[in-house]
Amino acid sequence: MSVSVRKRFGPRAFLAATVSAALLAAGCAGAGESAGEGDTTFSFALPSAPNSLDIAKDYTGTTQQIMATVTEPLERVSGTGEVRPNLNAEFAQPNPLTLVYRLREGVRFSDGTVMTSADVSWSLNHVLDTQAGAQTAGTAASIASVAATGPLEVTVKLKYSDPTARASLAAIGLIQEKAFAEAHQKDLGTPSAAPVGTGPYRVEANSPQQINLARNPNYSGTRPVPDTLGFVFIAQDNSAQLAMRSGSIQGAGVLNLKNSPEWAAINGAMVVALPSLYQSFLALDAKTSPLDDVHVRKAIAYSLDRTGLAKSIYGDHGSALDGLLLPASLNSAAPSEADAKAFTGSLPRYPFDLTKAKAELAKSAHPSGFTLEVPYISGTQYSELTILNLAQNMKQLGVDIRPKAQTSAQWSSTVYGHQNLGIQILSWVPSVPDPAGTLGQLTGEENMAAQHFNLANYSTPAVEEAHTQLVRSTDKAQRWAAIKTLLSAVAEDVPYVPLYHVDTYVALGGGFTFATTPDDFDLHVNGTWVSQLKKS
Repeated sequence: MSVSVRKRFGPRAFLAATVSAALLAAGCAGAGESAGEGDTTFSFALPSAPNSLDIAKDYTGTTQQIMATVTEPLERVSGTGEVRPNLNAEFAQPNPLTLVYRLREGVRFSDGTVMTSADVSWSLNHVLDTQAGAQTAGTAASIASVAATGPLEVTVKLKYSDPTARASLAAIGLIQEKAFAEAHQKDLGTPSAAPVGTGPYRVEANSPQQINLARNPNYSGTRPVPDTLGFVFIAQDNSAQLAMRSGSIQGAGVLNLKNSPEWAAINGAMVVALPSLYQSFLALDAKTSPLDDVHVRKAIAYSLDRTGLAKSIYGDHGSALDGLLLPASLNSAAPSEADAKAFTGSLPRYPFDLTKAKAELAKSAHPSGFTLEVPYISGTQYSELTILNLAQNMKQLGVDIRPKAQTSAQWSSTVYGHQNLGIQILSWVPSVPDPAGTLGQLTGEENMAAQHFNLANYSTPAVEEAHTQLVRSTDKAQRWAAIKTLLSAVAEDVPYVPLYHVDTYVALGGGFTFATTPDDFDLHVNGTWVSQLKKS
């Protein structure tokens, strides 16, 4: 998911926290200087602490933002889909069902141990382990096996041809030391057993209030500017702004985009927009009553004031979505941008209209209404306001929507466990910037299972055929035909209700800027955001 549950898709639950004095900015040492007195410290405020530092146990953007700087990915995928080697020197695909990675020689983990193919093979199998409940497993469902086939060679076999397999592995394949992980099978990812990686940093301290990273002395790449990288957990923008004014933090994700001017008004601060494939939607479980009735689902879609909500939640920084794929993703798959625009313009849409909602409900098996408990993630503004708006509007139709606050952990348990789904609201960033990263994950019978993301439990024979064609074909015309079938079916049957799109916004202060503006994949997937920091 991508999620953010890449898949970074997932909730942004908020935990109240204080900013530790241990993370006060100090000195002005530059890149390449040794750690010690006068170090350059960069502290970043996140809304909540990760549940685990092991990506297989907590597949969210928060965990990846932190841990991709510690446990590097085998390869890196960009926000536009390009994949480039990182810990591997070469990549080859001798046939459609085989991927071969030739590893770099002499790469060392932070404890000095030399990385081998055994470490890489173990790490990839770890994030693909469905039996162990790896949250990442559904991202690369086409992979049949991963094996070390030489001291510096890893071979991946596919169940079927998959044009996104390499990019999917790049998104989730964070490499950690096998020996340490196996010695900590029960507590890997906890404060006492942070994964050991090859990245520019290592985990020095991990508590519910903060996570501190120190330089990896064995890192052979270009060292980022900060000698010390800290993450603190602050639930509200106003508290984070106070922390930046005091110099306690130098960076933060902007949680409430309507507060962007307040961030920019901080002395020496700036707000940077990072291009993103972020989107949010409702998933309606089409296998359970009353959501198994298409007229009920259409009534729900008509009952949401998505345009008004987007303005209320994001100000001028967000917009309501018309379909399940962002234009940026669709344009890359269509024969032309004009073809994409013409096709999406022909699809059914569901603007806020209670008269039409009432008419759909009257056609359903529940014309007098129904009662349904709908969860939202406690503290997440978009989640709470959307469900409250739905409840308020559908009350006028005789429908009793009962909003229920959930913690991030409760939400993750339901979604990744794929049980008792009902209506779920979630934010989503596709694991790869390809239509298969969204449509290939949200449709198809193979995704109606734990650690998979067809949260609507939706399919038809035509959808199943198109889903298979999308995820397996390398022919652009065939994939475009499949995309049109899937988007048409989703628009007509409404298993998902598209909500909002917004870019990612980051506030920087304390003399820090980005040398080049990263995108959301740099921040939440591949760990390169920290290498783009510079200090004046």
